[in-house]
Amino acid sequence: MSDDGATRLTADQVRDLARVVGMTGDADRLAGAVNDELAGYDALAGIAPRGMDDPVTGVTIDPGPDADPLNAFLATFDPPEAGSGPLENISVAVKDNTAVAGVPMTCGSRVFESAVPGRHATVVRRLVDAGTALVGKTNMDELAYGPTGETSAFGPVANPGDREHVAGGSSAGSAAAVAAGDVDAALGTDTGGSVRIPASFCGVVGVKPSWGAVPRTGVVELAYTLDHVGPLARDVETAARVLDAVSGPDDGDPSSAHARRLSGTAAEAVAEPPDPGELSLGLPEELFADHVSAAVERRTRAVAAALEDAGATVEPVALPTVTTAVHVWNAVTNAEFADTLAREMVPVRRRAGLDPTWQDAAGAALRARAGEFGSVVRRKALVGAALLEHRPREYVRARGLCDRLYGEFAAALEGHDALLAPTMPVTAPRLGAWGSEAYSGADSVPLAYNTRPADLAGVPAVSVPGGEAGGLPVGVQVVGDRYEDHALLGVARAVEVLVG
Repeated sequence: MSDDGATRLTADQVRDLARVVGMTGDADRLAGAVNDELAGYDALAGIAPRGMDDPVTGVTIDPGPDADPLNAFLATFDPPEAGSGPLENISVAVKDNTAVAGVPMTCGSRVFESAVPGRHATVVRRLVDAGTALVGKTNMDELAYGPTGETSAFGPVANPGDREHVAGGSSAGSAAAVAAGDVDAALGTDTGGSVRIPASFCGVVGVKPSWGAVPRTGVVELAYTLDHVGPLARDVETAARVLDAVSGPDDGDPSSAHARRLSGTAAEAVAEPPDPGELSLGLPEELFADHVSAAVERRTRAVAAALEDAGATVEPVALPTVTTAVHVWNAVTNAEFADTLAREMVPVRRRAGLDPTWQDAAGAALRARAGEFGSVVRRKALVGAALLEHRPREYVRARGLCDRLYGEFAAALEGHDALLAPTMPVTAPRLGAWGSEAYSGADSVPLAYNTRPADLAGVPAVSVPGGEAGGLPVGVQVVGDRYEDHALLGVARAVEVLVG
């Protein structure tokens, strides 16, 4: 790096870059040409637009056990001035991979504790415009990688129902804050189940919408082709209202154009849910297999039986590719995760609305502190880098299997309003009982076995409280077809009413 900040590459560095892109040449000559061109890019620093939002005020970082006994929050602040709208008198928090101007966006990592966004995420702007009282940012597994809420560099999140148990991850703080009554609703992100897992463990509602239904502008990605933003709430009606407020197209996220395929509103569908006697439900056999505990299976089948007693048609269906979904998800997520880290959190492979303030700070933080990441992040990043460098075809194969899996979901849903299954195979484990190495092997089964398939297929899924087993909540998952999110929420409401 020269004194004026311009990057000056050595011949060895150019030679290394040539190997990365599969080219060879005169390194000394090419280094000069490359450096001459790079010098011209320095002008961008002075002219790039920043588009700052007014920062929130009254920020308290890591509130501490007296104010936050569950460790659910990474920051609290005074609610920004809100508009009048459908979310008036609703308090909301957002996961700490979602930008709020003026508040560090750590993504659950000490590495990014100095990286402060200059802009709100689109979903944050929409919440405030809808009248919500936005009060804080919630704790999460580091960089959203983890199913229990224990990999956060700021400490684990405790389950409000039993503080010796996990809250679930990676949107741990969002679920715990809702379940404890600290907020009416919260936003999380779901790449492999990270909204539905903590919803199930904490006994609240968690909604993973169809891919692209909610824009991710201003949300730090884990795996771009699998990431979803969704609400958590105490009941389906509140979750539906929040989903209506944050969903819809946004220029900063081209994938959100898919939101135009949604029809009506979630609130309308929930206000007049179908009668159970009108429903036809499929039970995917693969999601009731041996990995599901006997207690959770009994509770889920009891819900299915209650629906059947109320007049619903319930029958088994098949999703054969689910048995390979563990490796499909790992290949896609690890490769995309490593790619993002390697590019200092800049999503260069897609068009996206970017906040230069946070991106600059995050890049500097990575260069200075990347060695401080926890073991899960380090291991998964290395696996992803190995795939990209030595086995890129595995990523291509995995993306193809995502398409096959969607076809199986569509076939299973033919003639059915939704599929029904356990959200999680077990109730919330005790703090410290789960280890990330427990399912690193080829034949091991992850906690997220039942939630990952919906992310891979891009279909909507909702976890609804289905009662308890051994004194801990059990979540029942309903899954629908792409962009039938609102109808699925109507089904979720029917289940919620029946379970009581």
